[in-house]
Amino acid sequence: MKFNKKYLYLVIAFVILISVPVYCSTVKEKKAIITTEENQAGYFKDSNELIKIVDSINLIQTLFVGKSEPTKDELYKAAIAGIVNSLNDPYSEYFSKEDLESFSEDMDGNYVGVGMSIDKKKGEALVVVSPFIGSPASKAGMKIGDKVIKVDDKDILPLTSTETVKLLKGTKGTKVVLDVVREGVKGSIKVEIIRDEIKLEFVESKMLDDKIGYVSLLRFGNNTGKEIESHIKKLQAQGMKALILDLRSNPGGSLEEAQDISSLFVKDKLIVSLKYKNGTKKDYNRTFQNLGDFPLVVLVNGGSASASEIVTGALKDYKRGLIIGQKTFGKGIVQQIIPIGNDGEAIKLTIAQYFTPKGNYIHGTGIEPDIKVEMNEILAIKGYANDSEEAKANRMKELEAILVKEKGKEEADKIISAGDIQLKRAIEEIKKMMK
Repeated sequence: MKFNKKYLYLVIAFVILISVPVYCSTVKEKKAIITTEENQAGYFKDSNELIKIVDSINLIQTLFVGKSEPTKDELYKAAIAGIVNSLNDPYSEYFSKEDLESFSEDMDGNYVGVGMSIDKKKGEALVVVSPFIGSPASKAGMKIGDKVIKVDDKDILPLTSTETVKLLKGTKGTKVVLDVVREGVKGSIKVEIIRDEIKLEFVESKMLDDKIGYVSLLRFGNNTGKEIESHIKKLQAQGMKALILDLRSNPGGSLEEAQDISSLFVKDKLIVSLKYKNGTKKDYNRTFQNLGDFPLVVLVNGGSASASEIVTGALKDYKRGLIIGQKTFGKGIVQQIIPIGNDGEAIKLTIAQYFTPKGNYIHGTGIEPDIKVEMNEILAIKGYANDSEEAKANRMKELEAILVKEKGKEEADKIISAGDIQLKRAIEEIKKMMK
């Protein structure tokens, strides 16, 4: 099997990050950040290393005997994935064309799967950040904090987040079996979930008593900044005097959407700052028009992460709103999706740390609320904004069943009777602010 030089140039195009237009998961940059010329990989100075990759692929295709017979294309992709995986960064990963399309589906909120947001680090179990009430995962009894160690008997500890998500997605009506480790339960349990279409409306709003507006954001998907703005303006048209912004169990998403949403509430210029590898900083300033000085309360919990924390951090630093609930997740780094080659592939790479307007770095520590209110997080899990009243009633029954199974009927009745005590405290506090 002779080596063709065009493949050398192809793999180089894959592994060298050149200055190109990019689409980003949390930030959109005009140019990718590159290494210095001295340290940067080169077509000719690294030819010996690159030949090793080609020789390894040729050896595998010529001599390897095993269960699989990977194609040359699959082996090149595995080489790129191996380079990224060597970073030991749970948030950096290689995207095939199919992976990138799947990621875009998630940002749009339309896909076939189990319906839960997750946190998955390579080498660790999948942690359930938030199962969406009404989703297949919720119906099967998955809960916040569950740790998944196997999917259909496949060990997922060595897998990346994207690789794991691919196993959870599939054809509508098919079954997927998860091995789950749950706090307070000895050993692991098996949970069967029937995949279904997941169509998420990210924003929900309503008017509570005393003209208190309520806006809930499921995640920071595409165009949610404009959606939030539209919902608040409609509430203002109805005479809204104060607002509760619910970011509980919101795992984050686009930095730009967080920038836009923060702009609706603060008048100060700076929203968030990014610090890059070479020491340079970039400020992300207000974008949207401020909607007013109305009293504002923000609800957060341990499932509020990433972009949720950018908004929370800005509002807390500027004392624009009162933060109520539980400490946030603590993700203070930014990933960028950088296209490589010409086949629709990309690398999702951690490229910066982010800092709140007052310079706070919250990675690994989270944001403490101004008023701490402990509550069973299952009561804060979001459903779909376009659910019917019947669907909402069914969700409440599901909640009750999960709590009874988890806590026993007596304790479950107490929790259900108390209701959403974080929201109740938010209403209590915002009424004081309205006086």
